[in-house]
Amino acid sequence: MAKLPKPPKPVPKSRTIPVTPATPLQRIPRIKPAPQSRRPDPTPKESWQRVWSERPKISDLQRLSDEQLRSAQHQAKLRRWRQWPLFGIGLVAFGMGMYGVMLYASVMEDVEHKELPDDLIDRFDRNAEGYDEKVDMSETLLFITSRRKRLTAQAKGHVLEVAVGTGRNIPYYNTKECATVTLLDASGPMLAVAKRKWNDTHKEYFSRVFFKQQSALQPIVPPWDAQDGYDTVIQTMGLCSTPEPVKLLQNIEASTNENGQILLLEHGKSHYEWLNSMLDKTAPAHADEHGCWWNKDIGQIVEESGLEVVNIQRYNFGTTWWVELKPRKGLRKKLSETPAQQPPVAPTESPVTPKSSWAIWR
Repeated sequence: MAKLPKPPKPVPKSRTIPVTPATPLQRIPRIKPAPQSRRPDPTPKESWQRVWSERPKISDLQRLSDEQLRSAQHQAKLRRWRQWPLFGIGLVAFGMGMYGVMLYASVMEDVEHKELPDDLIDRFDRNAEGYDEKVDMSETLLFITSRRKRLTAQAKGHVLEVAVGTGRNIPYYNTKECATVTLLDASGPMLAVAKRKWNDTHKEYFSRVFFKQQSALQPIVPPWDAQDGYDTVIQTMGLCSTPEPVKLLQNIEASTNENGQILLLEHGKSHYEWLNSMLDKTAPAHADEHGCWWNKDIGQIVEESGLEVVNIQRYNFGTTWWVELKPRKGLRKKLSETPAQQPPVAPTESPVTPKSSWAIWR
């Protein structure tokens, strides 16, 4: 006979498990992520700084093992950076080649000779607005722009710039070193461009700059607080465009303080006769187009002026002249004692020593 199952034992009251009533589900609020600000596109300067910071350095090469130096990643990095100097060399070679081709074409072209007037100021009036674009490339390739910057940085005190043109030196002025700046040119349209350029680069200094439209062959009157003359006189590419360069230098000297400086950056004759013959052949056409005779003998002009030569340097086969001059002692006093109706007479003895003479720079 089968046994019946035993009934389950009752659970003691002390062992009952308490059951908590079910609670309704609570909705957890969703946290929205903070909006991420969109990073602006890097500027060209930032991009160049990033590329420059990733360049291969010698210190890195010294720490790399032979296996790392031969790795594909390192070789790709080197190949990428070798492209930059090759690109720069190619660009310079292309620019110099184009400039040489244009110079050769202008030299070999038959030029119709015609009588030109002594005063070519109308050429500057005509080319004022587009002048900078015409000369930018050639001056950059010949390093004239960097020499303009170095020359203008020496300006201090009461400054006079003669033949300022469109103001190609204006961005390089250290206005903190200048008490006043006088910008002089005979061309009204050229001076108007220079005035706009000064307003764009040194607007806060506009109250102490003076614009004079006059020929540098006429007497130049310094500001009221510079009765002893200008402390610095600058002229770049000005002797080539005046019919009386010696008189211009003497007139500049008459307006300069005895302890002042006269700084010139000019273009003229070369060291080499073959280049001088090319300049002589193309000078009339160049003057007719641009108002500039680029075959003048700057050294001879400086010597005939009688000014004291401090330094002369020549670049670009001798065609670019860097000249530093000083006025002669006692000249301003002598000019002030000269009667107004008589023209001032320059001293017969030139203080230029043989060491400083232009002839040694041929």
